[in-house]
Order: sequence, then C-alpha cells, then structure tokens
Amino acid sequence: MDIPIDVRLPICIEQGVVVNFSFLGQDPKAEMPKNRYFVVVNANPKTDSVIILVTSTTQVAKKIEYIKRTGLNAETVVTVTPAEFAVFSKETAFNCNDVYEYSLDELVKKVEESGSMNYPKLPTSITNKIIAGIKASPKVRNEVKKLM
Repeated sequence: MDIPIDVRLPICIEQGVVVNFSFLGQDPKAEMPKNRYFVVVNANPKTDSVIILVTSTTQVAKKIEYIKRTGLNAETVVTVTPAEFAVFSKETAFNCNDVYEYSLDELVKKVEESGSMNYPKLPTSITNKIIAGIKASPKVRNEVKKLM
C-alpha cells in the first residue's frame, strides 16, 4: 500500500530529504518546466513556517563559471558525484546562492502534481556543505540562514 504524499511528506520531512517536482526555474529562455531534485535544508522543517530548498543542476561548469564571473565565494557551489550520491547519474552542483521557500502545503502540492519523494536522504556530509554554502552566500537573507 502506497502512503499518499500529503500524509508521508509532513511526517518524513527533515533536513536532507530529497524531493523532485516540475520547476520552471529562473531561466527566462525556458519554455517548459523540468523536473528537478530539491533538498530540504532547514534544521526544523516540521515546525518552521517555510521549507527552504536548494536545487541541483548537471550544468556544473556553468555554475562554477557564474560564481567566478560574479565574484561570489567558491564555497557557494557544492558539487556532488554519483559516487557520493547514487541518485545522481552525473556530476551535479548545488548553487547555494539560490534558495527556494515553500510552505509545507505548497511543497506537498508540487510533489503530488508532478514529482516524487522516493529517494534516499542526502548524506549529512553533503547537506552540511550545502548549509555552509548557504551561510557563505551574500545573496541569502539572514532570516533564511537562521533556519539552517
């Protein structure tokens, strides 16, 4: 028996949980939303008023070049290999300068409509690097950083 996402997500949500859903992103040229992996980064997502997420991309070189070009701290891009997290089939990067905020209800709806949460939790070592990257980012509000 499959437990519905609207029951499972509120019970299972915690730092490092990986979800997937359709996301248009910030690319003004994007014509169609793509399913993306997101990682929950708040320390207490069950009780916080918002869920803070970061998303991954396989365009690692572009993200690293963006960080260099803009003069942002190199720590704000975290790369992950398939050996570190088998869910990823290619080297993947998290741009910790871009965080996304959803209420729990909004997140449940996104995952129900076009996604999944059938993934292993991100290893703590990688989650900690992402959190350090978020804290090092001048683009992320202090209110968000306090939720880590």
